Amino acid sequence: MGHDGVELLGSAAILFGTAIAVALLFRAARLPTVVGFIFAGVVIGPHVLGAIERDKIERLAEVGLVLLMFMVGLELSPKNFLRTGLRAAGVGLVHFAVTAGVIGLLAWDVHGLTAGAAVVIGVAAVNSSTAIAMKVLSDRGETDSVAGGVLVTTSLVQDVLMVAFMLGMPLLAGRVADTDSTMRLVKSTGLFVACAVTAWLVLPRAATIVSGRGGRELLTLLAVVSACAGAWAAGRMGWSLALGAFLAGVFLAESESRDVLAAEILPFRDVFNALFFMSMGMLLNMPLVLAQWPMLTGMVAITMLLKAGVGWAAVAAFGWPLRVAVVVGIGLSPLSELAMVLAAESRRLKLLDDGTVDLLIAVAVASMLLGALWFFVAPWLAGTLATAAARMGVGGASRRSVDADESGLNGHVIIVGYGLNGHNLSQVLRATRIPHCVIEMNPSLAAQATSDGCPMVIRADASRSWILGRARVTAARALVVGVNDREATRRIVAQAARMHPGLYILARTRFVSEIDALYRQGARMVIPEEFETSIEIFAHVLKEYGVADNVVEAQIEMIRAGRYRMLRGLPVVSTMPTDVIRLLEATTTQTHMLEPGSPAADRSIRDLDLRSATGVTIIAIVREGRATTSPPPDMVLRVGDVLVLVGPHAGLDKSRAALSAPPAALADEAQDVTA
Repeated sequence: MGHDGVELLGSAAILFGTAIAVALLFRAARLPTVVGFIFAGVVIGPHVLGAIERDKIERLAEVGLVLLMFMVGLELSPKNFLRTGLRAAGVGLVHFAVTAGVIGLLAWDVHGLTAGAAVVIGVAAVNSSTAIAMKVLSDRGETDSVAGGVLVTTSLVQDVLMVAFMLGMPLLAGRVADTDSTMRLVKSTGLFVACAVTAWLVLPRAATIVSGRGGRELLTLLAVVSACAGAWAAGRMGWSLALGAFLAGVFLAESESRDVLAAEILPFRDVFNALFFMSMGMLLNMPLVLAQWPMLTGMVAITMLLKAGVGWAAVAAFGWPLRVAVVVGIGLSPLSELAMVLAAESRRLKLLDDGTVDLLIAVAVASMLLGALWFFVAPWLAGTLATAAARMGVGGASRRSVDADESGLNGHVIIVGYGLNGHNLSQVLRATRIPHCVIEMNPSLAAQATSDGCPMVIRADASRSWILGRARVTAARALVVGVNDREATRRIVAQAARMHPGLYILARTRFVSEIDALYRQGARMVIPEEFETSIEIFAHVLKEYGVADNVVEAQIEMIRAGRYRMLRGLPVVSTMPTDVIRLLEATTTQTHMLEPGSPAADRSIRDLDLRSATGVTIIAIVREGRATTSPPPDMVLRVGDVLVLVGPHAGLDKSRAALSAPPAALADEAQDVTA
């Protein structure tokens, strides 16, 4: 191996070794590792420790960028746009247009940039790094929350608009000044579109074939080949390498094997993130930052406050409550990695000089670092502002929008959150004619609840006491909280328990640490999702081994009554006496339907004498939908009767053998049915 190869391996070892150390440190501190990667890149970069040379940094950054943009494209699917509806897409469009326009005008008027450079600066600044916000939401288990859905959709809209802008950057750079340049641009654009259409038609089918015949290993290789081929084709035609890799990911996202492919590529995503974000930190021009820190500080502050304010206003204008608007606005405040992509492309096309590009990278890096810290306090800040606004009677859904005819609500169930669990509960309550109302702040889900026929739908934030008052919480019998927002769940439970101490409050959570906290807030029952799944698993296993239903139910009741202490590894205090458990284990109840050919058919209970033979008693008989409890001894059993049996396990096994039809009779019955 040559000297260059050894140097490259040494650089890679330093890079990924530092990434491991930083990731461990930041995860221990519960901070986003993306911020750690950027900070580590700054430290080991050429302007601080100088552990890696600049030319190697640029090559590593280019490879990391290609792979990272491929992952972004793979996660981009039209189905994701439908999660939060057109309103969230409208937020993305408004945020993009307003922010890009204002920042572009400031760059043109204040800094004296050309019109083309000002447009580039405006578009580069508008794209938001939701990777940091989504990482924090993922750690909290709130990626499926309303704020998470709006953030994802807004980010996808911005990504699409950014890619469209990059396609037109050669025009902005003045590369159409003469006929030859125009023809070259038209030809390259046409060839690029033709290659994109071909890839769109071929790649999904190729992924399906490879997944079905070649296994997961070849599917992973197909992904790598697609990313590299897309970047190579785009580069050969004069376009951005990252754009080609991005489109390759988008086309593969439409294949039937998308989920399998994403699962195979997912372990490499952290590697790509580390490579790219550390290289971006290394490219940060520290002498420039130190020399121009006052101006840089002002630019970062203006950019982040403007983006947060526009996002806040856009989310609120499209009908979401103030609390969601604040969280989304803060999540949209930092610049994204695409700003660095645009900066590199602008430098290549000579739209921006090196000094402006370095300054743009510095603003992007600083906003990512500050955005991560800012987003950590977003829930607290959102709750505080929402409470203050409610006291002043402003912000969020208007009181008029939640007015409804609630005069008939009494002894009802309040459902907070119309997701899957809320929808299913509402459906059951409607079928059983139990009065209920739904509180949902997502406009799309609220509209769905109305169309489903929910008797009362309040489109607002249930963490506000006056919203619970509109739902007549003081007259309600039960409150079910099923939202994917930890802070909101706590607030709702506490508010409802304070307003109605006797209310039965059931709350769902994804976190073990929230169980005791929600009980302290006033919840009567807290259901952790993972533990309930564990209960379902062991219940089915026990039933498969013939353990009686009432014994299984007793074990489940013990676990739930002990607040899942057994599954949490805590000391368990049994709430059920040992002799009761032994009694349940000794006797059980089962049902048995008499089949054609059964020896018990057309015989009376006295004649059958099942109790003397097996120790099992027939306590009830269900015939044609009617139940006869304590049946008389002279009652004659018929085919199709369902016998309710009680007795010991061994006796029930004997009774089933005595009541069951011989195999020959069942075979004759099956032939008669077939004929």
